[in-house]
Amino acid sequence: MKKIYLLSLVFSLFVASCSDILEKVPGTSLPTNEAITSEKDLINAVNGVYSYQATAVGSYAGEFTLFADLRAGDFQSIAAVNHAGPIYRYQLTKNDGLVYNFYETFYLSLARLNSVLEASENITGENVENLKGELYALRALYHFDLARLFAKNPSPANLSGLGIVLSDKVFETSYIGERATLQATYDFILSDLNKALPLLSKSKNQGHINYWAALGIRARAYLYLEKNAEALADCKEIIASSPYKLYTREEYPSVWLKEGTNESMFELLTTSIYNAQRNSIGYFTHAEGYGECAATESFKEILDARPTDIRTQLFEEETENKYNGYYPQKYNGRDGQIYVNNPKIIRLSEVYLIAAEAALKTGNAGSAAGGAAYYMNLLRKNRIENYVDVATVTLDDILMERRLELFTEGHTAWDYWRNGKSVNNKYAGVIDANDNQTVLPIPQTEIEVSAGKLVQNTGY
Repeated sequence: MKKIYLLSLVFSLFVASCSDILEKVPGTSLPTNEAITSEKDLINAVNGVYSYQATAVGSYAGEFTLFADLRAGDFQSIAAVNHAGPIYRYQLTKNDGLVYNFYETFYLSLARLNSVLEASENITGENVENLKGELYALRALYHFDLARLFAKNPSPANLSGLGIVLSDKVFETSYIGERATLQATYDFILSDLNKALPLLSKSKNQGHINYWAALGIRARAYLYLEKNAEALADCKEIIASSPYKLYTREEYPSVWLKEGTNESMFELLTTSIYNAQRNSIGYFTHAEGYGECAATESFKEILDARPTDIRTQLFEEETENKYNGYYPQKYNGRDGQIYVNNPKIIRLSEVYLIAAEAALKTGNAGSAAGGAAYYMNLLRKNRIENYVDVATVTLDDILMERRLELFTEGHTAWDYWRNGKSVNNKYAGVIDANDNQTVLPIPQTEIEVSAGKLVQNTGY
């Protein structure tokens, strides 16, 4: 059995043109250090690293982005086609194909990335340092999201617990990795982000990670680590100095069918040719597709109670295939193509919400500049008609705001669990933060091929 995280230098390298990250994707079987001999080759190879996460099963363009919403209480699977439905129903096991897909997609992404990063050491050119920065930032992001899937949240009390296998270089095929601690896992994530930031451009670069996106991802990681002062400092820099602006209430309904919008700090590009097809976020979130991600009745009540909030307009009743439900409208597909939706990995609204939560947890719940209510008020003014500022906010207020703003973008269950709170899943019931079901099992095939080195998660 092939070990996912031990791929050697020889791999099918995705290559895209310089002008369009997904215009062409031919492959090569050459070792990377032979295939990448110029700056142009490196640009193409980096584009290929991005493209895999826009097309694969279990990727950002597919099931991963919906995972945390389906695990929580705001969304349900109407259909019983059992593609994303087992996520919602907590039915994923150590032998499940989708569990393997998540593990494979992220570790294969890392293997490709590390091969390109190693080859970049021999390349010179004006864009090389920025490209290296992109690779370090992506490596941090992929590890962060692997840790969210396969390891407990990193509270200060459990940092000695099991993290994930770190993929920090190209390994020989005989290598068998072991799981690092949570402390080592998050130290590695922060280390890669700190390597990336001084290398990255501060200019917008559609479909690519830049300085501001990496800084936002670092703020997200700090928030998970309860390093709230550090998270707040990163958010303040983004809000004060980045080229991104909050969506206005007027533009909000239309931004989901567009690329490179005002808030989108980093999104993965999809096209009519390069997308996750029937495993795409659009196909899961509509009745004409699989019908496996519709609002629960309890979330619809929350939306109905907020008629002046523009975000509530992003739901519609759909009845195709008899998958009757109230479906989100963020992923309708560009140009009428349901598969073609760019997943927004991080956008400015999340930065405001990280700032609000971090400010609250550092003792400033107020509405003066820098306080939690200050950031919430700025966001809500761009979402709610005739909004009146509030003087203070609570953690529950912030978590609700995250549900309203970031639904189907990959956060809800993890937001509650990292704060020690439970979610109430319509099918599975209450899942508290200490439940073993908050993490996925390591695929059994990986346990077996490791000859006992890989430790399985509790309960599996």
